[in-house]
Parts: sequence; structure tokens; C-alpha cells
Amino acid sequence: MTYKSEGLIAQLRYAREAAGTSQRALSARSGLTQSHISHIERGTTEPGLSSLIDVARALDLELVLVPKKLLPAVRGVIRSKKDQRDISPEVSKAALREIAQGERLVTKQKALYGGSADLDRIAESLHFLRRAPLGYGDLAIVRQALQTLNRFQASKQSRDIVSEIAASLQSLRNRIAQARVETPRPAYGLNEEDGDA
Repeated sequence: MTYKSEGLIAQLRYAREAAGTSQRALSARSGLTQSHISHIERGTTEPGLSSLIDVARALDLELVLVPKKLLPAVRGVIRSKKDQRDISPEVSKAALREIAQGERLVTKQKALYGGSADLDRIAESLHFLRRAPLGYGDLAIVRQALQTLNRFQASKQSRDIVSEIAASLQSLRNRIAQARVETPRPAYGLNEEDGDA
């Protein structure tokens, strides 16, 4: 499986697990064999577009092409949906454990390969995300990033991949931090204390 398709596969797998759907049940709904779904999720088979569409639709999801410049708006609409933030306490606890494991993984990577700016960015993002309100999509991004870091390690050969992981987690962190900002303040105000009248 290519690194580019890993994120999509991880989100589909996470959606399946969050829905409490087994691979066998997904197989019955999608028309793909359970073995094929298993190979796709493990990354041993590169899925074709038709397989991805079948799996997504069986999970009540839709693959859509969006112009790149509209992607932030689309993500904002998706995130604003109430069910995006409603995660069960069990999922929250599991997410906290995963993030804590990720922090330990970063510490281990630093000890093995030396510190780097990208590892520092990953650590800072994980520290923030531990206390942030995460939705299912956010958790899928974190899980995918940590699985990729664990697979490729922070060696010199995988510097570009570690940089992409750091950028992905920092982007998630920034998006959540910006969403926390309360109502926008006006650019100007008419206070009596202002002496500019």
C-alpha cells in the first residue's frame, strides 16, 4: 500500500470499528470478500477505486472529489456536525491511551535517533491533543500518524515521512485550536475609554 492511500484506508477502518461492524458484516454489505477487506486494512493489498467506493458506501460514507481551495470549508462543515464530537467514554479512554503511547514512542525515537524539529512538533501536537475535544475523524488522523511513525521510525531514511506526520498532526492541532476560538471580536469598538473620538 502506498503512503498516500494509508490515511484513507485508516479512516475507513476506523469508521468500521467505530460503527461496531465486523469485517464479515462489512463483507456482506460491500460485496467484497472478508479476506480482501482484511488485506486492505492490513496494507498488504492496494485497493482499487471500486473497492474503496464499495467499502465506503457499505459504511454509509461517500467518496467525493473536492477542489483543494474548498477543502477547509468542507472540513469545517463536517466538523460542525454534532455527531462528529459525540464519542463514547470508552473511545475517549482508548484515544488517551493511544496518545500516551504515541508520546512514549516519540521519546523512544528521540533516544534512538536523536532529537529533531519534526519529533518536537509531533510531541507538542500530541501534548495538545491529549486535552483537546476530538471527533472520530480526528482520532483516525492521530491513529494513522502514530502507526506510520511506528512503522517507519525517525531514522534519516524516513525523514520526509516523519516531516509529513509532524505536519499532519500540527495541522490537526491548529484546526482544533482555531475552532476553540470564541465568537469573533469586532475590528473596532466604541468604548468611552478610547480617546480617539
